[in-house]
Amino acid sequence: MARQDLKPLTVLHVEDDENDALLLRRACEWAGLPVQLQHVPDGDTAQAYLLGTGDYADREKHPLPHVVVLDLKMPRMDGFELLKWLRAQSGFGSIPVLVFTSSLSRDDKARALANGASSYFVQPATFEALVSMVGSFGLPSDLN
Repeated sequence: MARQDLKPLTVLHVEDDENDALLLRRACEWAGLPVQLQHVPDGDTAQAYLLGTGDYADREKHPLPHVVVLDLKMPRMDGFELLKWLRAQSGFGSIPVLVFTSSLSRDDKARALANGASSYFVQPATFEALVSMVGSFGLPSDLN
């Protein structure tokens, strides 16, 4: 069964750059991925979303994500800190976390994977390459 034929997955996109968030949204559309993207600008806000507190208390509007797409370099709480927190929480430990960053650093990749990231992707230079990459994310098909 094609991914497009399945019900949408909720993806929490943690990214401080609004342009990068918009590009990922558009790339998902172009790739035909049935996702419901929920965007938050930093790790602190992602915690509130995941815990369902404050503005994120309504789980109809803000459902728990099936997947987290995480930038590493953000103000306040960065992606590494959020990843460590997420993996320490009993209710969120099994959520796949796809690190999606501009960092080419091998140390960043090793650190992210050691802290529990499921995959590590470096943002490509062109929109076409982004669409191709998003189409190959391999979102879990058993979540439907």
